[in-house]
Amino acid sequence: MRLRQFSCRVQPYDKRFHCATMPSKTDLSELNCSLARTLEVVGDWWTLLIVRDAFLGVRRFGDFQKSLGIAKNILSARLERLVASGILVRGGAEKRPVYQLTDGGRALLPAMVALMQWGDRWVSAGNPPVLVTDEKDRLVAPVKLKSGGGEVTAQTVRFHPGPGATARTRAFFNALSRSGG
Repeated sequence: MRLRQFSCRVQPYDKRFHCATMPSKTDLSELNCSLARTLEVVGDWWTLLIVRDAFLGVRRFGDFQKSLGIAKNILSARLERLVASGILVRGGAEKRPVYQLTDGGRALLPAMVALMQWGDRWVSAGNPPVLVTDEKDRLVAPVKLKSGGGEVTAQTVRFHPGPGATARTRAFFNALSRSGG
């Protein structure tokens, strides 16, 4: 099997701007919020780019490193975290491991495509660098939210405490409803 060559290197960021505007790292895994807990696992840019490359067929450490231009120590840490979180599985020989998406990793596809589609529209001026298609090269439709009543938009979506909500989360939603938020 011949691996396709990818070059999706990320441009270096201005450290002064990054440090001046970004708060220090916070552990989001303890928050009573599935979004926050998910961001704790896949929320940094390298992690999502590694997952994207895994969807593209990249399997080996060196190929991830070559594709992304990521430092080896950072790549190693992110791969270990993705394996520990059940997003990737590590197999093959100890000296030349192969990484593959798990069911949990593959379940990230709709979220990744939605982020790409958002970027195509709002960051890439409607000129997508990568097209997402099905096996017959038909473009994938924009990801949309639906309910039994049809499409759900930013104007019609509602959030409510779920079965895993803590007392604090329920109090937060109660306070929002009292304040009209």
